[in-house]
Amino acid sequence: MSWGKVLGVYVCLKEKDMRRVAFLGVFCLLLGSVLALAQDKEEYYRTGYIYFSQGNYERALEAYQRALEIDPQYVEARYWLGKTLEQMGRVNEALREWRAVLSLAPRHRDAFQKWRAYAPSFAQDGEKVERYKEAFLQEETLNFSREEGWTSLAPFGFVLLGRSDFSSLYLASRIFGWAKEGLSPLFAPYEEQAMKKALENLDFGDLRLVYRFLRELTERFEGNPAWREPLQKAFEQVFSYTLGGVELQGAQGVEFTLLGGEVEKKVLYGDATGEEASFFLRE
Repeated sequence: MSWGKVLGVYVCLKEKDMRRVAFLGVFCLLLGSVLALAQDKEEYYRTGYIYFSQGNYERALEAYQRALEIDPQYVEARYWLGKTLEQMGRVNEALREWRAVLSLAPRHRDAFQKWRAYAPSFAQDGEKVERYKEAFLQEETLNFSREEGWTSLAPFGFVLLGRSDFSSLYLASRIFGWAKEGLSPLFAPYEEQAMKKALENLDFGDLRLVYRFLRELTERFEGNPAWREPLQKAFEQVFSYTLGGVELQGAQGVEFTLLGGEVEKKVLYGDATGEEASFFLRE
């Protein structure tokens, strides 16, 4: 082999080594930058917490904002940013940060409870009430954005939960049912709470709504011991109201049929068994 060929191979190897070294250098620089950013955001977060603990909210605000500039999805920094804004009296901005936390982490209980404490006071009434009633109680197609869910619909659900009339409580249960699926599973206990309160405050002014509500509960909680007694009491109320003293001796049950806006009832007779009559709800 000639010296020219040997030199060519040596130069080729040197070029490969140089490219490899250059690549490793760039990789190390990038890795160092990522680690530095991660370290910086954590440092800003810890600094923000120290300032918050000292009551220096302006400096805490600045530290949390710097952490979020590095990582906008840094959930805990955003949660504490909301708490800092709350302490500064900027509740609307705090709510926005907690909603952002819940969009990133729907099961973040601390952010949910903070949002829950303030949201109802910002709920809007008026025209939206009728819109929500039409959507949830008339079984229309539900088409609400997450933004409207957090800022208007779910807060209104909590306003309704504080009322004592059946239609408001039933509407609250439907709203929380939607929110449980579309916003956060943390709405589930409020859906059940609204259902129980609605069951305790049945109003027979709208029989179709009452029957639909009872049918939903029966289908969902059949066999659930916690619901057996409340449902039984509700059925007894419906018997008393609907039949108006009709003699049920020998009755096997009562069938209610929902026909458009009307409710048709029929007492079913058969062999007397001594058992209590039952309900049959259908459309």
